[in-house]
Amino acid sequence: MKQTDLLYLLQRYQQGECTPEEVRVVEQWYSLLGHQQPPLTLTPAEREQLRTKLWEQIESQTLDAEDLSPPAARPWYAGGVRWAAAAVVALGLGIGAQHWLTQPAPAPTASVTRQAAEWQLFVNTTAQPQTIRLTDGSTVRVSPQGQLKYPRQFAATHRTVYLKGEAFFDIQPDKAHPFRVYTNKVVTTVLGTSFLVRAPEGSAPAVVKVRTGRVRVNPLAEASASVAELPTGVVVLPNQQAVYSPVRHKLQRELVAQPVQLATQSFAFDDRPVPEVLAALQKAYGVNIEYDAAALASCNVTLNLQDASLFAKLDVLCKALGASYEKQDTHILFRSAGCAPR
Repeated sequence: MKQTDLLYLLQRYQQGECTPEEVRVVEQWYSLLGHQQPPLTLTPAEREQLRTKLWEQIESQTLDAEDLSPPAARPWYAGGVRWAAAAVVALGLGIGAQHWLTQPAPAPTASVTRQAAEWQLFVNTTAQPQTIRLTDGSTVRVSPQGQLKYPRQFAATHRTVYLKGEAFFDIQPDKAHPFRVYTNKVVTTVLGTSFLVRAPEGSAPAVVKVRTGRVRVNPLAEASASVAELPTGVVVLPNQQAVYSPVRHKLQRELVAQPVQLATQSFAFDDRPVPEVLAALQKAYGVNIEYDAAALASCNVTLNLQDASLFAKLDVLCKALGASYEKQDTHILFRSAGCAPR
């Protein structure tokens, strides 16, 4: 277990995201320091002090598990694992997720393999996306070279999976059991929605694109960043995406490159006010379009925009008016000098 793994577990403990077994392990570690129980809310200084003390305790009382078993016999969470991780293994936990997520992908011998603690690992070695159906009815379409680690049966309080590469998730709604997708850079929490997660190796940005519903995206701590450096999480809505750069420790929301139509809407307009056209676009795509209503009050258009993307529709509208638009974060700014009164 590396210090980043330990910090990852402590973060989850503070956020109330640990399983009961993981909580027990953290509290056992904490008891070694002469305390009864770690507080659920810590200041940054207290959190760093706790992490340092726990790591010193682990280092001083343990030896490498690597010396005790051959590589072929080690579980998926092994690799520099010391006594604290051995205690975790004894409790049947899977808290080595970040270790797994940050290691090079092994050469798979089968698409699905059994793992410790009733986990399964699916590796898409084909050239086409492959769909996995989870026990709660949710589906995950794993892109080529993607890897999905998921339990044979979800825990009683939450639904958690781990991803390398890219996959599209269609999650069954269940407010009592949040669904979480962990990658090596971010964790995505949803209640019921469809979204795409891109989790590349190395320093490339992680991307979460939402199709329906809403998700929360939080960055995970890495060896190169302290907790204080990490940006706060963001809520991502349909046709938006969260992009996290681990190099700059920056998390931002923005529109997806090609928003999809979310609601049925007619785009045939016969001498209709331009604000009506813009309102129809907002309703259909769920994208906020800002404009000067007073300037456009006298502008009417006759257009048929049925077979075009959102931005293609805006291009046609701008050409008809001599207007322009630009994307700004999660909204569109529409500019027009207006029209002469009739």
